[in-house]
Amino acid sequence: MAMDAASRKQYTFTIRWRAILIGALLIPLNAFWVQISELLWGGSWPDAASLLFNVVCILLVLALVNLALRRWLSAWALSGAELVVVYMMLCLGTAICGHDFIQVLVILLTTPTYYGTVENKWEEIFANRLPSSLLVTDHRAAVNFWEGGVNLYTVEALHPWLVPAATWIGFTIVLLGVMIAINALVWRRWNDEEKLIYPLLELPLKLTRPGFELIGKQLLGNRLLWVGFLLAGSIDLLNGFAYLYPAVPSLHVTMVDLTPSLNTLPWRAMGWTVVAFYPFAIGLGYMMPKDFLFSCWFFYWFWKLEMIVGYAIGQQGIAFPYLNEQAYGAYVGIGLFAMWTGRKHFGQLFRDILQGGDVMGDRRIPYRMIVGTLVAGLLVLLFFATNVMGIALPSALLFLGGYLLLIFSITRMRGEFGLPVHDFWIGPTRIAVGIAGARPFGEANLIALSPLFWLVRSQRGQPMPHALEGMALGERRGLGAPPVLAALAVAAVVSTIAGFWVMLHIGHAYGMGVNPTSDAIYLAKDTFVYTTSWVGFPQPAQWDRLGGLVGGLAFTVTLLLLRHRFLWWPLHPAGYAASSMTFMGLLWLPLLIAWLIKVLITRYGGYKLYERCYPFFLGLILGEFVVGGAFWGLVGTIGKFGTYRFWPY
Repeated sequence: MAMDAASRKQYTFTIRWRAILIGALLIPLNAFWVQISELLWGGSWPDAASLLFNVVCILLVLALVNLALRRWLSAWALSGAELVVVYMMLCLGTAICGHDFIQVLVILLTTPTYYGTVENKWEEIFANRLPSSLLVTDHRAAVNFWEGGVNLYTVEALHPWLVPAATWIGFTIVLLGVMIAINALVWRRWNDEEKLIYPLLELPLKLTRPGFELIGKQLLGNRLLWVGFLLAGSIDLLNGFAYLYPAVPSLHVTMVDLTPSLNTLPWRAMGWTVVAFYPFAIGLGYMMPKDFLFSCWFFYWFWKLEMIVGYAIGQQGIAFPYLNEQAYGAYVGIGLFAMWTGRKHFGQLFRDILQGGDVMGDRRIPYRMIVGTLVAGLLVLLFFATNVMGIALPSALLFLGGYLLLIFSITRMRGEFGLPVHDFWIGPTRIAVGIAGARPFGEANLIALSPLFWLVRSQRGQPMPHALEGMALGERRGLGAPPVLAALAVAAVVSTIAGFWVMLHIGHAYGMGVNPTSDAIYLAKDTFVYTTSWVGFPQPAQWDRLGGLVGGLAFTVTLLLLRHRFLWWPLHPAGYAASSMTFMGLLWLPLLIAWLIKVLITRYGGYKLYERCYPFFLGLILGEFVVGGAFWGLVGTIGKFGTYRFWPY
């Protein structure tokens, strides 16, 4: 909850730099763990869910070590606020170094050169036509990265990477600065006025409690927490041994694909349909509002019904029911509605900046510096897109505007409801080309846009929501804006550089293509497929898709207006948007279970029983994160082999 006026007076506007130093030192180690696990040995993906299991486990270890320090070396112990700083830096660092951000970027730099063939003409289309500062076109460097067994730390190995790495590191840092600046501008509005609840902060808040509250009745001293921990942890321990030794029986809680069983019409029209019973997802669902939980599983089947209807009316396989366009329209609607409802706040903010004096009567946040950073960052990004990459100004504005609006909406949904996953796969370029066709954009323009595919391939590990949650978490631990923004800025710079370095290190040491089942090869080839098809086989305009986008936007706004008019209205557009995602197909059943549990507990036991049961569900999360994520992940990383993957799939 947002702090009241009395609480604000207790803000700590400075913090010892040791917390930021600890976070900065842990970021490269964390990046190594995340990237080598995800790309080489096929471990669980920390950044594929909103609550990051690797960072939660690191925070738990730090909190336990800190507890011992408080007892015997109190001067060395970290405060709760300092633990929060480390946590927020590692969260942002994981998102930046993760599967859908830096990993995709570094991989695509060598793709046209290494995977270019006479048939796909990728080297001719991309490597020879894009600026040399954007790609690694040296064949030996590409082979070294993909096949490994090479010492990175030589002039010969490093030289081809220097200019592309410096170019993209600079671009990424500016982009992250824009994200943090946007978060800072909406921070007070969303926290103090709209009072977003940030459900995903409950566990890190409890782990960073001051003094010896960590072992109190609300957390590690609660028996129900250990019941949940042992239940989830035992399942993952058993399944981990069963993965390594098939003779050991297992308890299957991960994905079961129902699609082969749904091979008769009309059920076949539903497409990919799965069930799963992830314990951690049930625990996460217990933290989320009931109306959001209901909307998630309700709209998941709403989308399936639309697909069946499409088959029934003979439209299946054409474009109907325009799922991607509907979903994008939903995100646009949520983002625009958030800006519209805050128009007076933002209007007053910019008037105060132009007139001088205090901004919004609030000295907690350096608004002038933030607005200056935002404006300068946007201009730099636009200049980079148009003058370095060669993208036409209208296309650059369309891409940057569409991308920022999409991640703004995701950030809002995370803060308000604790959105558990957000793997939206469609960016503004694909939406625009799908509607207007490829020819209006032009071949050269589409090729120039292709290196930005890493930003819109998927939003699973989007950094912007983690930055906002870091701000909210810092506020709840009494931190003012300056130390929080400083920590996030350091994390953004260190994580971007560390992410690049670790990718190059493991690529040259092991070979990015050493594991044929790894996603590295898929990520590389997926990057340029769409542009190749648009250039080689330009599709015509399909203006009926625009109806799907407008329909999704209108439906979203209608749901928002109904919720504002009728407090009892059970359907939320955030569930409509979220349930369109692939990963919501993995979570619809755990969220349905969590919704049923919450309904029964609150109806028949009231709020007291709900609070009493809370530690059990925290235990489900911790048990699966510690055993399924950290234990088996570290076993695989140290042993250099694949282990049980509790998430995803």
